Amino acid sequence: MNTANKNHLNILDLPNEILLIICNKLNMVNVLYSLVDVNERFDQLIFDHLYIRHLNMTIMTIRSVFDRIYSIDDQVLSRICEQILPRIHHQVNQLTVEPHSMDHLFTVNYSQLYSLSLVDFQEKILLQYLTGNSILCNLLSEQITHLYIDIEVKTDIPPLSKTLSKIFVLILSLCKRLIYLNFCSSCRYRLMARHWPSSHAKGLN
Repeated sequence: MNTANKNHLNILDLPNEILLIICNKLNMVNVLYSLVDVNERFDQLIFDHLYIRHLNMTIMTIRSVFDRIYSIDDQVLSRICEQILPRIHHQVNQLTVEPHSMDHLFTVNYSQLYSLSLVDFQEKILLQYLTGNSILCNLLSEQITHLYIDIEVKTDIPPLSKTLSKIFVLILSLCKRLIYLNFCSSCRYRLMARHWPSSHAKGLN
């Protein structure tokens, strides 16, 4: 390769394997917003099942060890949910969601979804979704086998708040297919599975 050709190299000259490695290193929200519909090659790479099967719709800003913010720009969220999500929702196996994007993301059915992560939720907000969002409730009841819940907890001293206890009980009653639950991992509560039927879950954290 001569010097002139080297000077004109761009990202499209890279093989697909390298492009996928780069995409996997980037935040998925940014990849979807910036690269979908740029050209046919990018679409084929991004919409590949091996990449899109875990849809992580969070952008985390870390201010300190104990101060983190999950937030997506409204324009970015709108484009992804209106133009991209209808094309990929049937391929998603794992979904990670923060509060701001909940209403936008749970407007479609995820027929292949088995793992759900709900991050950075306030207790009362999460309880409202668990009792008022029919798509979410149906997923929890009929499909979800792996559930990860991260709740903003103001104190790490037991006992559980009444709202948090309600959420936990509601999850146990809703999730008929659950085999793994990671509940409120950011706090120090140790939740025991002694009264949980073994057919409900194999792992509990």
